[in-house]
Amino acid sequence: MMPESDVMPGNKAVAHGVRLSRAEVIPVFPITPQTTIVEYIASFIADGELDAEYIHSEGEHSCLGMAVGASLAGARTFTATCSQGLAYMHEVVAQAVSYRTPIVMAIANRVLGWYWSIGPDYSDVMPEWNLGWIVSFVESNQEALDMVLQLYKVAEDRRVSLPAMLNLDGFYLSYSQERVELPDQEAVDGWLPPYKALHPVDPTVSDSWPSSLIPPVLHTTYRRLYEEVLHDSRDVIGEVGRSFRETFERGYGGLVEEYRCDDADSLLVTMGSMTTAARRAVDNLRSDGEKIGLLKIRLMRPFPAPELRELAERVKSIGVVDRVVLHGTGGGGLSADVKASLYNMEDRPPVMNFIGGMGGDDISIDDLYAMGRKVIRTSKTGRLDGEVEFIEHEVPPPPKPVKIEWDHPLYPGSAGCAGCGSSIIIRRMLRVLGPSTVVVIPPCCGTINYPSVSKVPMVLANYAAAAAFETGFYRAYRKKGKADKIYLTSYSGDGGTVDIGLQAISAAAERGESIMWVCYDNEAYMNTGIQRSSSTPQFAATTSTPTGSVWTGKPQPRKNMVLIMAAHRIPYIATASIAYLPDLERKIRKAADVTRAGRGLAYIHVQQPCATGWYFPPEKTVEVGRLAVQTGAWALLEVEEGALKINVKPRKLKPVSEYLKLQRRFRHLTQEQVEFTQNEVTRNWESWLKLEELGKLPWY
Repeated sequence: MMPESDVMPGNKAVAHGVRLSRAEVIPVFPITPQTTIVEYIASFIADGELDAEYIHSEGEHSCLGMAVGASLAGARTFTATCSQGLAYMHEVVAQAVSYRTPIVMAIANRVLGWYWSIGPDYSDVMPEWNLGWIVSFVESNQEALDMVLQLYKVAEDRRVSLPAMLNLDGFYLSYSQERVELPDQEAVDGWLPPYKALHPVDPTVSDSWPSSLIPPVLHTTYRRLYEEVLHDSRDVIGEVGRSFRETFERGYGGLVEEYRCDDADSLLVTMGSMTTAARRAVDNLRSDGEKIGLLKIRLMRPFPAPELRELAERVKSIGVVDRVVLHGTGGGGLSADVKASLYNMEDRPPVMNFIGGMGGDDISIDDLYAMGRKVIRTSKTGRLDGEVEFIEHEVPPPPKPVKIEWDHPLYPGSAGCAGCGSSIIIRRMLRVLGPSTVVVIPPCCGTINYPSVSKVPMVLANYAAAAAFETGFYRAYRKKGKADKIYLTSYSGDGGTVDIGLQAISAAAERGESIMWVCYDNEAYMNTGIQRSSSTPQFAATTSTPTGSVWTGKPQPRKNMVLIMAAHRIPYIATASIAYLPDLERKIRKAADVTRAGRGLAYIHVQQPCATGWYFPPEKTVEVGRLAVQTGAWALLEVEEGALKINVKPRKLKPVSEYLKLQRRFRHLTQEQVEFTQNEVTRNWESWLKLEELGKLPWY
């Protein structure tokens, strides 16, 4: 069969590579701009185009742990992440190497920390690229797809057996559309056979598996052996690249790709998507009569030192373009490795380092042309104008803020979607708490919508640690005698509450920290594109639980956070709704009184219908919230010192179908599934009534 071609973003190209590779286990967790990789894969599985175990993890640390376990068991394994998610994985990234797990992980590069930019640079992968993984960077969407296939073949080769990272620039490649040729599945199957682990952790097929402990005296020896394996993988990478070219008539070279280097006396060195602009800059300089070439670094680890030294013997100067800076050294990561590779040469050319594109700033053809001019001048004069130059662009000053009189802790306005109920919740919450309030927010829709209009401090915390941030604030205020003068609360979505943030919340509750936790629950990861959370209702369609010929939405029921928090015996727990605002405000006051009195953690869980993710008209947000309560799908209740009380009891519950039919996330439900949902809602409602009859939960 002839290969197909289509125009697609880089993330979809990666997903097609995973599909064509027939990956068997795929743990996932959403983070921008990686998320659509695993959404596309979910669609393939939902429609039966890929037969794989797809695991919705509660956070990136667990996500890579799942991948290591699956790979150790002998399955071809894939995952993807970037930025803060990759950093959260760090401990397991190192562990994956010691267990020799040939995982392939895609990283849609994005800034790590630094004002929480979502633009691309290589600060996220920089802390990881010295841990022993094979680390590749791609220039185009086509190369992204092709490298998924090649990395599996390299990583699973028994001469290697190491995990591999595929780096594609966030946004520049992940979301940009390019024409991509899709290899025929039969041809891929012939070229990339199924993975067969040499020593799987499977006592039914093997009596050998990796040891978890080795004596300290062997660590230096083992690290030397790993270094030899990684060095020898160079040959395997070259073999696989040549084999891929022969089979699919498309190739990129080995660890590097040379462009117009044959007669060059000056050289630019790049990696990633900027290389395309660098090619055009080199073409323009060649048109000016200059002899300059381009070296694209395809593999950062193992580092292509021999190839660099060979070229360095032929040129008079080198300019290295970095999209990352090694703070404290004054230079970039790629430049440092280039210089180290050339250091022992007797006649080494001078190396200039250009650092730019940080945080997603563009590196244009004109920028690269100017860099090339400086490298050429060094070739002609033999002198460096400077070792390191930061490529900076002028930014127009922001407009002067308009001062307005406003007595609410939030100014008017919001960056939220049309119909977003979150603004109703946070405005009511801050109206009750007043100006002496500190809000801790993990990444969520609220992170984008409210800090810019807030008159009270809103501190963006790391995703899994928001309750820990809050604890630190509380202990400091208590030490300074101000715990009864400042209201301290979170404002978190369901992902940061019921999934990745649950461990820190549970620990704070167990310690008795006198803090508030307010969850606005829109029942999915809406900030990253409507992926399933463990608060998503059963059967709901999301971008990571799509409906298809195999899948029909989320198969599991949602977590019961009221009872989870009640298990901690905290003094106050409540649910609330944007459709019942007096009830919400009353519960905020109660929670504030509990924490100000130093009695422990107060937890409020507010349902927040999401027009964007639940697919209903934005003017119906409050109506949907009211129906949730009137049908019993969302019970309004509170637990005070163990006594559970239902706050709103409709005389007769409306049919749950009235609630479901307004939301297109449930439009695929069969009559049988609607009846099942009705039975579950009725059963849960009756359970709440029985718990209320007890007077007090028995474990308090």
